[in-house]
Amino acid sequence: MTKHLMLDYIREQPDAVANTLSACEGPVSELRDLVARRPPKNIIFTGLGSSHTAAKLASPLLRHFLPVPTTITVATELGIDLGLELGPDTLVVLTSRSGERGGIVDALTAARNTGATCVAVTAVDSSLLATGCDLVIQTAEGPEAAYAKTKSVGACTAALMQIGLALSTDSTGERQRVSAALAEMPTLLKLGVTSAERDLEPLAGWLVKHTTALVTGTAGNQGVAEEAALKIQEAARIVTEWDETGSALHGAVSILQSGWLFVNLMTAADQAMSRAMLMLVHEFGADRLCIAEPDLDVSDCTEAVVRVPQAPHPLVAPLLFLAPVHLLTYHLAVSKGLNPDQPLFADIMLRAMLPPGREEPDWHTVEVPAEAGAEA
Repeated sequence: MTKHLMLDYIREQPDAVANTLSACEGPVSELRDLVARRPPKNIIFTGLGSSHTAAKLASPLLRHFLPVPTTITVATELGIDLGLELGPDTLVVLTSRSGERGGIVDALTAARNTGATCVAVTAVDSSLLATGCDLVIQTAEGPEAAYAKTKSVGACTAALMQIGLALSTDSTGERQRVSAALAEMPTLLKLGVTSAERDLEPLAGWLVKHTTALVTGTAGNQGVAEEAALKIQEAARIVTEWDETGSALHGAVSILQSGWLFVNLMTAADQAMSRAMLMLVHEFGADRLCIAEPDLDVSDCTEAVVRVPQAPHPLVAPLLFLAPVHLLTYHLAVSKGLNPDQPLFADIMLRAMLPPGREEPDWHTVEVPAEAGAEA
């Protein structure tokens, strides 16, 4: 065990994904049978925080393979957004590692009140969410006692991708190819964690000089960008924005200046747009960190680069960008003298999130060093 659980959990992410893919095979098969008995006219995937970003990582795969209209939305919008089609012909997949947060339980109630079929993706089969759903798909990442979740994000993303592939009606062979690519992820994630640690550790002293950050990505990496913003703010206490790479041109880039860090998540599909954005950002005085697939030339448009392994299929590629943004968060927090496992505000936030009398699973079950009272 390292000094901080967050680093241990990041290193455990490959096993968390492998164990979840194996553990979810049976429940996902049950879901396929359930859908055959009660075919939905539309599907809604929902969650809060990192559970929502997990759905956004999986979003391109889900929308590509699912045979009915599919929506990804924040859980607190259920019952508020009148444009969401909820009813007896709707399948709602609610993702929450703990299954205890008030917002996800309220979303379950809103869906239940319309007669929708509800499926939980959660690590805790005794949670309020799990006990209220028609079916539980339990992830297998193991305990995660740190406030800023990491390995469970990968596990939930993998489970959601597995659901999308299982419910597909594709007959072209593409589903089998993407399923095989997803099965390769644990091996590639191990390589990715090792290389990201190697690339990021020497940059820690430079990274911590930045007071504000902007993270951008495209397709499923929009979810990774949002995940980065959540984690950097939660664990490193640095104000962080996120945006789709092209959309950042309309507003976000205009406020960049010296002292800001611009983080771009680059794939082969968005290379031209990402390079142009990196060049533009330099004109505003911000520093640049590019997290990029191998063999993409970024030598002339960034101060630093972190490489991810090449994904066997672009629909599963966002999983490989998770470890670098989590490790980036970890190094920022530790370099500031902060404890990423138990930030000072954590208990206050959990009281606001949890229904009365409920507890966050694994919280305070492991002894961790206390955070200093003031930031470095």
